[in-house]
Amino acid sequence: MQITVATLKFYLCETELGWVGLVLSAKGLRASTLPRSTREEALREVLDQGATAPVSEAESGDLARFIRALAAGRPASLDFPIDWDGLSPFRRAVLEETMRIPAGETRSYGWLARQVGRPGAARAVGRVMATNPLPLVIPCHRVVAGDGSLHGYGGGPEMKARLLRVEGAKGVDLLHAADSHR
Repeated sequence: MQITVATLKFYLCETELGWVGLVLSAKGLRASTLPRSTREEALREVLDQGATAPVSEAESGDLARFIRALAAGRPASLDFPIDWDGLSPFRRAVLEETMRIPAGETRSYGWLARQVGRPGAARAVGRVMATNPLPLVIPCHRVVAGDGSLHGYGGGPEMKARLLRVEGAKGVDLLHAADSHR
């Protein structure tokens, strides 16, 4: 029996916030990186995720425009499939609900847990956010602690605050991200 491994490809996109790496499978967008200060950092990260071949901007469809708009704080809709393979139903539900949080607004881990029918699972939601395969695309930076603090972000609290600021967050203390949706 021969086992075939799906080929993962990548696209590196320069944005206002830095270089973002995108990992693509035959089914759609599989992963992305946080903005990195150099192209080499983003490349290293997509290669570590198993991507082996680059694609052109044309082959990446609307992804480059979408990522650049998000990084600039402009609303954008994604017209590209997401590859959800390998995610548990709970993890996928949390990530899909996170995608519904409007730009410039925040929600707490507890709020997200309640939205997916798992009140009391705020810590589990936090673990899902910590392993978000698609930062920026799935805006985990909009999820804050119950006390409104910005900790718990892979890019650090400064990057989280920067992303919220770029989205035009209003009524949010970007040092403590007051969350009115606890």
